[in-house]
Amino acid sequence: MRPCRRSLYGLLGGAAAVALAVQGARAAELADLVREQHAVQVNGAFETWKLEWDTLPASACGPDDVSVALACPCSGFAYGETGRLSLVRLRPGATREVLDLTGFYRHESLPVPGNLAVLQRWLPVPATAHDEDDDWHHASDLDFLSRVRARGAASVMRVGDFNHDGQASEFLLQVGAQGCGRHLMVLVGVSKYNQRVHVFASAEAPDVPLELEAQTWEAVRRSAGPIRVLESRCDGHAGQVESEVRVEVRRGIFHVQRATHPCAVTGAVTGAKAGAGADDAT
Repeated sequence: MRPCRRSLYGLLGGAAAVALAVQGARAAELADLVREQHAVQVNGAFETWKLEWDTLPASACGPDDVSVALACPCSGFAYGETGRLSLVRLRPGATREVLDLTGFYRHESLPVPGNLAVLQRWLPVPATAHDEDDDWHHASDLDFLSRVRARGAASVMRVGDFNHDGQASEFLLQVGAQGCGRHLMVLVGVSKYNQRVHVFASAEAPDVPLELEAQTWEAVRRSAGPIRVLESRCDGHAGQVESEVRVEVRRGIFHVQRATHPCAVTGAVTGAKAGAGADDAT
């Protein structure tokens, strides 16, 4: 017996509904892979840049364990996600560009296994907050995880003109941490001298990604002239050194020199230099 026309339409309608549901689920999953998206103006035209995960990311320095997430190894990464990460560049009339960012996460101190990228997802409320509103005081609350997720995604791509070529087409990406608050960053983007998306290097080491602390990069962005930043200071203990970095940008190229100075052992004012420094280019 052949099914009636109404039943056949019902079957076809059901199949179409299932197909639409599958397509909707797939579209939602693809949207979840996009961590952040921005319109960036390059050479007078706007284009789309996306930070994309290859697959749905896993938790890293997550809010489910605040004692780990707010410890020094997770500084700048809490509350984060981990996976394989790329920068995708879309331009009208141009082919899609993809820069794999995962390989720039090379530090042994990273809070995840090797060969994976880490990005902060939600901002923590550190213990410097007043009135006991920090995350330490609320980590055991039943709704703590949902409240953290309700904060919205932390911004990663803060685009600026770091190489002073006249266009804001670069952003900082944290790839490591040296103790609490010392975040190691690389610069990602394009310049008038290199039109493809890339990670910037220095003239002294053109094949090595240039890593500087966040405060140093910010000083570079603010000043068109040479800058000097103390990366570590003397604290009066024997066997330690003070280190500084000098950065200058010429025609969009970073020139970097580092210097170290032995610290005074005893009987001197903290931070005094005990001798001449030894300079080395980076």
